Amino acid sequence: MKYKLFLKSLRESFLADVAIVSLALLSIFFLVYELTADLTLASVEFIQRADLIIAFIFLVDFLIGWHVSDSGKKFWRKNWFELFASIPLTGGIYRSLRALRVIRLARIVRAVARVRRLGEVADSVTHEGSRYLYIITTAFAVIFAGAVSFFLFEFNINPAIETFFDAVWWAVVTATTVGYGDLYPVTVEGRVVGMILMFFGIALVGTTAGLAGNYFIKKK
Repeated sequence: MKYKLFLKSLRESFLADVAIVSLALLSIFFLVYELTADLTLASVEFIQRADLIIAFIFLVDFLIGWHVSDSGKKFWRKNWFELFASIPLTGGIYRSLRALRVIRLARIVRAVARVRRLGEVADSVTHEGSRYLYIITTAFAVIFAGAVSFFLFEFNINPAIETFFDAVWWAVVTATTVGYGDLYPVTVEGRVVGMILMFFGIALVGTTAGLAGNYFIKKK
């Protein structure tokens, strides 16, 4: 019983949250670097090994959280996607899957699922500021996931998408519902990503505007 309490306190500690968030950000860096840089075979192997280690740590974190939770069913309902995002993807799976896009999409889910722990870090410091950090984190996660997904589906197919920054620009314009029309998806998958991003964008803009208004009303 004591070891269970120790594991629970360790997993819910400030340092554990910071470590998980840091690994998630590192995973995001690896993914963006992999998409934008001209990698050598050695660099690809290094990223794969690092990603495997990160995934294993996330898997251990999930299993500990499940073990120390008061209700296993409630924990699964709330965090089931973290298990999917924590499955290590070895080099053999890389070779067996026809599309490397599937692997990278899984890594997006993994990173986004863990970055949300940033809100818990903020809540341990200041409860008032955690709400704003949640919005910032959510906005970053939505735009990043949309940009990477769009880039994976459209690059080398859509002549307008030449760099990863083009995908980021498109994601920001779409999420904010501006819609300049200079960049648009040409694949079915890209259009699906666009539709999802539009719905998230409407909610994101409304929530951000509401929080901003609430902040200034309180100041007044």
